Amino acid sequence: MKSHNRTPRSFKAVTWKRLGFLPSNDKKKYRAFCIYCKKNQANTSIGRLVIHRKSCTEHKMDLTEEFKEGGVLSLTEGSHCLDDELKIDEEVESEHIPEAAPSDSSTTNIIDKLLEDDDTEVYVSDIDHPLASGSSQTDANRLQKDLIKAETEYLEAKAAYFDKLHEISDLRRTLTMLEAKKTQLEIIQLKAECE
Repeated sequence: MKSHNRTPRSFKAVTWKRLGFLPSNDKKKYRAFCIYCKKNQANTSIGRLVIHRKSCTEHKMDLTEEFKEGGVLSLTEGSHCLDDELKIDEEVESEHIPEAAPSDSSTTNIIDKLLEDDDTEVYVSDIDHPLASGSSQTDANRLQKDLIKAETEYLEAKAAYFDKLHEISDLRRTLTMLEAKKTQLEIIQLKAECE
């Protein structure tokens, strides 16, 4: 029979407490509950928890240097932290973490998907290497070209409209001049009839 060493599990608990997380009471998935912003994190890797701590809206803290070796502190540091440094306020620790409300599985799956999507959107700005693939750059270039083409077509249509408007005003001017000439001729004719 193998003897189980409790150090890794307690070490994980210590690391989570250091980062400000508690295990969530969600029965379906294993999640980390941020004690500051009260959000569940779907990805419970130490690296993701460190990134969340850097970008948390309620309590930002840069712990990158502390957890840079693959997300693990040495066991001596962890045991030292157990005794002194990683005490969380009793009110926060005793605070009840809300359990997931029972609902149909499709709603739960949608909510879980939204939470996971929300988690990934927060981390996109913290990643050092760009996620944009060549296809997204191509899509952006195509959209830019489409926008320029649409603007050009709009300006050409606007120019054609003003050309037609100019032609119409020229015709109206000509018509007005002809009507004025006709009126002058009628006046001359009336004067001739009166004499």
